[in-house]
Amino acid sequence: MFRAAILDRVSRMEWVVFDRRDPSVVVELIRGVAATGDPGEYGDGVEVVVEAPEPSFLRDVFGAEPASAHIAVTKPGGEVGYPFHVRLVSDQGGDAGQRAPRRAGWAISNSVGLAFLMQKGAAGAAPDWADLVDGAIAALTALRTDADDPGWRTRVDREVSRASW
Repeated sequence: MFRAAILDRVSRMEWVVFDRRDPSVVVELIRGVAATGDPGEYGDGVEVVVEAPEPSFLRDVFGAEPASAHIAVTKPGGEVGYPFHVRLVSDQGGDAGQRAPRRAGWAISNSVGLAFLMQKGAAGAAPDWADLVDGAIAALTALRTDADDPGWRTRVDREVSRASW
């Protein structure tokens, strides 16, 4: 019953606005998704998407696009465990990860033009959700240096299809 209630809640979730200085809402959202073991709509897992505020007018005029981090919380079949990957989507393409600050226990990849950050950890170790969120927000902050602290948003994406990557 508890699992069904959580699945129902996250499957209907809309964008939730938060302040970058207090990402606790994102951490709690990720914990809730992980607790469900939800394999997602297509069996490829569930992501929590974090999006920086829209680019400033001047940056928008010169072609800047919104930047987002897609945190893979569950894997195919609903498995939860290391490594966790974060796909960065921005106007930087596959090079976006190179702008992210270096973090201990993390790797960066440009795979077929897609930017990924990977949080590594020992098999069976408890996930460090706060570090996962901090790493994603730090990368977005490096990509969107003009982004204010308020106005960030997050949501659950159950319609992940990794076959299209």
